[in-house]
Amino acid sequence: MPKISIRCLRILSLLSAIISLVAQGIALCSNCWLHSEELMANPKYNGTGDREYLSKFTVSGLWKLCFNDPVNASEVHCINIDYFPKEEYSPDPNDSTMAIPYAVKRAAIFILVSTFILIIGEILCFFGHLLRRRWVLTFASGIAFILSGLLILMGMVIYISTFKAEVGNKLRPKSSFQGPMFKYSYGFSFLLAVVGLMMCELAGTFAIFLYIQKYEEEIKKKAERQKYADFLPQGEDHVPCRRHRGRKNSRAREMSREASPCPSTSRGRRPTNTGIALSESMRDLAYCNFPPFSRDTTCNTVSTTADINREYSRDFSFDTLRRTTPV
Repeated sequence: MPKISIRCLRILSLLSAIISLVAQGIALCSNCWLHSEELMANPKYNGTGDREYLSKFTVSGLWKLCFNDPVNASEVHCINIDYFPKEEYSPDPNDSTMAIPYAVKRAAIFILVSTFILIIGEILCFFGHLLRRRWVLTFASGIAFILSGLLILMGMVIYISTFKAEVGNKLRPKSSFQGPMFKYSYGFSFLLAVVGLMMCELAGTFAIFLYIQKYEEEIKKKAERQKYADFLPQGEDHVPCRRHRGRKNSRAREMSREASPCPSTSRGRRPTNTGIALSESMRDLAYCNFPPFSRDTTCNTVSTTADINREYSRDFSFDTLRRTTPV
């Protein structure tokens, strides 16, 4: 896959990881997970005048529960949720307010563990992007993100199911003329937890795909190195890079030129036919390496060259060669 795709995966994984951490952090610290309204019987109702039912409003989170007094609606009380109560929870058919902390306590352990694993995944993700050739940390962060998302999903399911099980009979209307005794709606904290869940799963998916792409790229690079290494001469233990491939191969070209039995001319071309009919032995002799001459080779004639190297060939006519003009 092209490099731009890897860069996009890096940006998307980092961005989704940061969004998931911020969203889940706000959801944990805020106190707007659940808004509820419960209709309670009015003790002062005598059939006329006063209302038959009074409304009790509650706003709850993971750490605090706030509710009003049904008789005096302007009076609000807030209590901290006790995660280690001395008394066990017992449902109250007339007041379901305490069912909310009971549901929170059962789901909080999964949400807190999810947050802890999410922080570990964030650290692994940042180190995996900063440190080169440590892409296994990116893969580990992807696993951590997915596990964190599954845990927070499990906590939210337990929270909703436990709460509905405690107030389920009040969620249905008693008759066509009277609505349900209990109404509820989710606050922005719960919605942020859902956003953190989705971003956490996306971050894990992007991180795993990023690791797969980088692993495939490394395999391709190793295959290219092995391909170039097969063409290197013996004694060369490195593969030239693409940018300076010509420089690093100059030594190999010089070695191959020295080992070649045919010396190259000044322009890299073979001598043209001068009209002289040479024998097969002379044609072979024209491309063999000779010992260095005492005089400049550009001033030598074919006859003097043949005289100097007569020991290499005896199958040609000296009379014919002496009548040639200088080359």
